[in-house]
Amino acid sequence: MHIQKKLGKLLKHRHIASRVSLKNRKDRILSILSMSALISSLGILFLILGSIINNGYNALTATEILLPITINKSTTADNMALRGILIDSIHKSLETLFSDVVDISDPNNKNTIYSIISDTAHHNLADFIYKNPETTTFKMWFKSSTTFNRIIKQKNTYNKVYSAIITKLQNENLIKQSFNNALFIKYNSRSPESSGIIGSLIGSIFSIIICLTFAVPIGITSGICLNELIPKNRISYIIEVSITNLAAVPSIIFGILGLAIYINIFKIPRSSSFIGGLTLSLMMLPNLVIATKQALTAVPSSVKDAAFSLGASNMQVIMHHSFPLALPGIMQGVILSIARILGESSPLIMIGMVAFIVDIPKNFLDPTTVLPVQIYMWASNPHIEFIQLAAIAIVALLLILLILNLIVTFIRKKFDYFIF
Repeated sequence: MHIQKKLGKLLKHRHIASRVSLKNRKDRILSILSMSALISSLGILFLILGSIINNGYNALTATEILLPITINKSTTADNMALRGILIDSIHKSLETLFSDVVDISDPNNKNTIYSIISDTAHHNLADFIYKNPETTTFKMWFKSSTTFNRIIKQKNTYNKVYSAIITKLQNENLIKQSFNNALFIKYNSRSPESSGIIGSLIGSIFSIIICLTFAVPIGITSGICLNELIPKNRISYIIEVSITNLAAVPSIIFGILGLAIYINIFKIPRSSSFIGGLTLSLMMLPNLVIATKQALTAVPSSVKDAAFSLGASNMQVIMHHSFPLALPGIMQGVILSIARILGESSPLIMIGMVAFIVDIPKNFLDPTTVLPVQIYMWASNPHIEFIQLAAIAIVALLLILLILNLIVTFIRKKFDYFIF
């Protein structure tokens, strides 16, 4: 009998040990799978970022050429911004510089020499003359053309004329690589070397300002009304379900709605940041209502009960207690909504913000475009230089979104246990 008890305990211990071993093995398998999923996600993320940076890093540098320029005083006095005269001055400088290494009597060679300078070089020359009207002879750095810039970066001198030009420039230190600041201070252009994102960035800012002006007051008050004022019945349930469904509607539907209402009915100017902001506000409203409602729901009921017990009215409870406690959550919802609409392009394409705009918008009714649409237009361009510009614009957009998400994280950590 004693032996049977010991045998039973031994079998029981072995059974428990096997179950513990099985449980530990399952835990290890689950940990390995979770870690593999995390590593795979990070690997895909870094692969995408690496591909974008690899495609766009060449756009961060530009080739510049130093040319001696001579301007007649009579030219400066008459019309220093005259396009033909300025271009002729640049061409004469190029001919003088390369006459000893290239046969400029050949029209093809002459055109090749002219092609190394950007088509917009005369604009920079006009700006310099306007700022220095008394200067007639000077040296100035000009941006190279897209073709010549590509040849320099790829070190592809298949053309003998280009080879002679590059050798001449390098021997006399007349060529350099510089940071392409035009990408961040210039507006859109037909020439890649003169294109920038400042116009589309200002258009995005204008559109977000209009969007917040209309969406934030309506969205927050609607969320307060749904959560605190309207009785909980079938009608309020249908309204909440409808708002949740609106948040999942494809963004292009809002673009069609903006096209039908704002342009066809209210005759708001097409391609303006005003109509862009109004269209984006339609997308932002459901998310703001949901965020406000969830933030108010998270407020402890004991806070409301204590306020009611002290004789506070319903509106006093909402404005003095519930809303201040829910404000951090509402702010998170607003910032996350901004991050979402900042990357939208399809609804704005529907309302005409895909047009080629070369001017920076001065007000909310000026034609403009936004950063995601600018990226779309550059990425669809067959020239490799525009694709590189699109990659840099994508990185800029990702940095803006990263900053917005960091702000949300800071607010969440800062105000989680804040006592009003």
